[in-house]
Amino acid sequence: MVSGMRGYRTAAGVVTVVVAACSSGGTPATTPPPVPSTTTSTPATLPPTTSTTTTVATTTTMNRLAEIEAIFQDLEERRLQALYDGDREAFQALFANTEYMTRSMGAFDVVEFETEPVIDVEVLAVLHESSSCIAVTRVLRRVDTGQTSEETVGVIEGDGDEWGFSYAGEGWACEGPHPFSS
Repeated sequence: MVSGMRGYRTAAGVVTVVVAACSSGGTPATTPPPVPSTTTSTPATLPPTTSTTTTVATTTTMNRLAEIEAIFQDLEERRLQALYDGDREAFQALFANTEYMTRSMGAFDVVEFETEPVIDVEVLAVLHESSSCIAVTRVLRRVDTGQTSEETVGVIEGDGDEWGFSYAGEGWACEGPHPFSS
């Protein structure tokens, strides 16, 4: 190693830290050196510049799949918690449309849990994604009981920040009229 340099070993390799000594006196490094008043300058000729724009995706396909899975995971956890707690208002707030919420309320009074439910959502494929609608094929696993659902289509609608359940089952994946529309 060069004098004045110190190496530290990390999990990623060796990091070298340069240690510089300062002496008192002299001109601070932030002050430019004085320029004599008799100096003349000639304009420099610079090569022509070109501008290149690079667009970088904000997420990769795998990252986006994980983001979508996290949205569905959050909604399912809140749904089961509302059912477990008997909280109708919290349950109803999870739906993107009144018709699907009304149909789902039928389960509210009949579902009972022996223990607090714990669920794991696995998104197998994204069938459709837009700024207002996401449809996936998914599997739901109740961690507390070991039960696993069959592959089902789950659809959520929203504005990109707030999402709600819109449909579950076969036959609709955000395209065309919603099955519950009049």
